[in-house]
Amino acid sequence: MNKVGSLLQGCAAFLMTGVIACSGASPERSPLGAQEIVVTVTPDSVTLAPTAQQVFAATVSGTIDQSVTWSVQEDTSGGTITAGGVYTAPQTAGTYHVIATSHADTTRSDVATVTVTAPPASVAISLTPTTASVDACQTYTFRATVTGTTNSAVTWSVIESAGGGVSTSGVYTAPTTGGTYHVVATSQTDPSKTQTATVTVTERIVSVGVAPGSTTVAPGGTVQFTATVTTTCGAFTQTQAIAAAGSTAPTN
Repeated sequence: MNKVGSLLQGCAAFLMTGVIACSGASPERSPLGAQEIVVTVTPDSVTLAPTAQQVFAATVSGTIDQSVTWSVQEDTSGGTITAGGVYTAPQTAGTYHVIATSHADTTRSDVATVTVTAPPASVAISLTPTTASVDACQTYTFRATVTGTTNSAVTWSVIESAGGGVSTSGVYTAPTTGGTYHVVATSQTDPSKTQTATVTVTERIVSVGVAPGSTTVAPGGTVQFTATVTTTCGAFTQTQAIAAAGSTAPTN
């Protein structure tokens, strides 16, 4: 076959098979219509608690092979992921990366960012003291310490309706009646966190006075005495008229 015939044969082969050039040399096939392979991971970023799980999905365009290989860039220190895209976060807080790599072209991949946050600190309350003895009507100061939050504020209360009162600063005022009562501090950040102090209230007499201290009264007469009792809640008085017993003068 002459040169022209060979060229025509090459051109015909191009029309039928899609060779690169009309030449007598061995033709190379061109990937006509081929697309670039692109991998897309969803979601592309997540925030998880330690050991929490997240399902990732990957779509692959440019090839009929939709399969991917899952991995974690930081290896096991960054968590684990199954062949189905189920990721389990590590126990340590930090930023990690989940990778989906195309099975058809291992140079094609996409990365999702995982932020693992430290678990919130548990709110706790401690009271100083947890038990106290207070005279009736007197005051006592309690102090609350809150940990696990930047908000150290508490709400004060007394469980018993007749158990006295407590101020917003923890100053407890005992009632007039003795008994056992309970002062409660509640976290304003987490109202489920409380601490209770037990208070024993005692009615205490400070002094007793009688007036008049001495007097003279005729036999059969009466005299009025006033008793003044002072307690920690204040003083109260009671007046009583007392009759003097009759008597006779002594004889020799």
